[in-house]
Parts: sequence; C-alpha cells; structure tokens
Amino acid sequence: MNVSKKINGLTKEQAKELAFKIGFAAEASKTNCAQAAFHAVTSVLGVKNPLIFRSLYSLAGGGALSTRGSCGVFSGALVCFGFFLGRTYEKWEEGKAGARSAVLSKEFFDRFEQRFQSVVCRDIHQKLFKRTFDFARKEDLEDFEKMGGHTDKCPAVVGLGSAWAVDILWDHVPGDTDVSKIPVME
Repeated sequence: MNVSKKINGLTKEQAKELAFKIGFAAEASKTNCAQAAFHAVTSVLGVKNPLIFRSLYSLAGGGALSTRGSCGVFSGALVCFGFFLGRTYEKWEEGKAGARSAVLSKEFFDRFEQRFQSVVCRDIHQKLFKRTFDFARKEDLEDFEKMGGHTDKCPAVVGLGSAWAVDILWDHVPGDTDVSKIPVME
C-alpha cells in the first residue's frame, strides 16, 4: 500500500471522510441512494460518468422503489467497482475473465452484510426503522420521511457505503497523475 498516494489531492483517510460527507449530503438533499453513492465515490476518486449516473436512477429504494431488491447504496457502489475495474467490452468479446472487480465487490458485500446483516433494502429498513416500506405507496413514503429516512437514516447508510467503497478501491485506482487516463463518456 502506498501511504503517500493522493487522489484529487486527498489522502486515503481524507478521501474516505469526504466520500461519507458527500454521500450523506447527496442522499439528504437530492435523494436516490444509488446515485448518491455513485456520485460520492466518483467525485472523490475524480472521474464522473453522466451516463452511468443516469442509469442508476431506477435502482434506488431496492429497485423500482419496491424495497425488495438490493439496497441502492450497495448497487451504486458495485457499479463503481465495475466502472473503475470491471471487464472491458473488448475482453468480454474475447471471452477473457475480469475478476478484480468481482473480488473487491465481494469485500464490499462482506462489510455491508457484517454491518447491516443484509444487502436488501427492506431488511436494512427493518434494522433502522423497525419496519419496512413500499415506496410505491404514498403513505409508506410519507412515514419514511417522517421517521428520518432522508434526514439521517439512509444518508448515514449512503455515507458509510461510499466511504467503504473508496477504502476498498483506493489501492486499485490510479493516483492524481493517472486519473485523466480513465475516459469520461458524455
């Protein structure tokens, strides 16, 4: 591990703290846990992709606002692992493996499971709120907001997940001098 490495002028500890703050603030003010996590991680690591960001919208709230699928923070962070380290289209066409992203994603999965005992949105809600929600129901969404859903509960999950993703990715992404080599697609 390179302790002097910096990305966007930040040390690893500073980057993790900033990822938490950006993720928390994004979820609290703009909502959409999947987009908030992706935004926090890619902002800190210095590379944004508006097409991927846009495509994450439907993954919030367990996907399709159902709360029955993966937590949006979990999904958004996994997309970051693929974005930075996933198998390229060319390698896919050639039938070549690309395990680095999957291995690091498993590390993220393990942290999420250890902390929340699940990666499923409604299970995490049960742990945080002592109940579940169906965001397609207006009453549930109102209850979620009244109980601090976008005030402190889910923003804290976004912040934590974003910090974990930066922590795990840190040693595998280029430092300041190489960030420009990762293309941003419009």
